[in-house]
Amino acid sequence: MSPNEVGAMLETRRLLLRSFDPLDAADVLEYTSQKQVAKDAGFMPCETLMQALFFGKMLQSKKHFVIELKEQQKVIGNIGLYEVPAHQAGLVFEVGYVLNQNYWHQGYMTEALEALSQLAQSRGAVGLEARVAKRNQASIKLLERCGFEVIEKYVVSEWFVVQENRSQLLFYKQL
Repeated sequence: MSPNEVGAMLETRRLLLRSFDPLDAADVLEYTSQKQVAKDAGFMPCETLMQALFFGKMLQSKKHFVIELKEQQKVIGNIGLYEVPAHQAGLVFEVGYVLNQNYWHQGYMTEALEALSQLAQSRGAVGLEARVAKRNQASIKLLERCGFEVIEKYVVSEWFVVQENRSQLLFYKQL
């Protein structure tokens, strides 16, 4: 069973992790149009509300959560888990996340990642993985702060991965 079931919702002190709603499209456009955010996450920046709506629908189909600031009722990013098939340690999920750069360095992604870690553990996961471009120091620091350790360094050779994101690190956290 996926830990990001449709209709599932997680709540932290400041955040609500929930399914995408089409009414979130303007907030999603705000962060998916940010060039640095898109570059770090490895996607092309959105330019229109229609593209942001499509991005949100993609989040929905992958059962990702949007990250909403409870007080402002504003979506500032997204986070989700993917099951790692046939992992030697048992049930392991890979985590992926994106955050509006106007909300970086305020502890929001740490809070969201900790909530998702607890959810994965409650679903029987024994570990979490995360992949990050070697140049993305903010994401590396976040993962280390949350108890992840580098287990592999590698180079991605796929044509669709931009050159500056090809040198990657694989992180692992035992739950």
